[in-house]
Amino acid sequence: ELHTPITPRPMTALASPDSFLGTLQNSCALIAPVLPPEAWWVAALVLLILATAAAVDCVKGIVPDVPIFLGLIGLVGAIGMYADWPIAAHQLTWGLATMGVIWAVNEVWYKFFKRDALGLGDAKWLMLAVTGFGPLPVLFAWGVGAVLGTAWLGASKIARHPVKQVHFAPFLFAGLLFASGSTAGAEAY
Repeated sequence: ELHTPITPRPMTALASPDSFLGTLQNSCALIAPVLPPEAWWVAALVLLILATAAAVDCVKGIVPDVPIFLGLIGLVGAIGMYADWPIAAHQLTWGLATMGVIWAVNEVWYKFFKRDALGLGDAKWLMLAVTGFGPLPVLFAWGVGAVLGTAWLGASKIARHPVKQVHFAPFLFAGLLFASGSTAGAEAY
């Protein structure tokens, strides 16, 4: 009995790297290394969900559950179909572990200081980001977001409009965009 090997389908041609679409495709393909380049749109969709959640957090002070969890389900399915299911499970484990650690640290913080260090909205946001992009770009985003958030707090105090609570998701998203741009720029050289 002869067995005919299955040949993978050819990769979809990405747009010219000099165009906006090409830059978007390359950045999304680089920030989500578990996905093949032709699945750049999955990373772009996750970034859109994260941006929307960050905008809602900025305006209303809450990260919405539905887009985050629907995005997580769709993302894990896309990783499983485009890459492999064990890879999808690995990425989901990273995301759930991130959420669990942030929740645990917040519980300890609350026990000692009687206020939250981070809300669960930030934990959910980070869970989706880590599942999609892995821990390193998100750690980078965390660092950039912390610097931006601290600068914003300082500027608000200087302007004599102090804020009582920082909604961190917008700063995390800015850091994630910076991480995706840094990754794309580093890969080009």
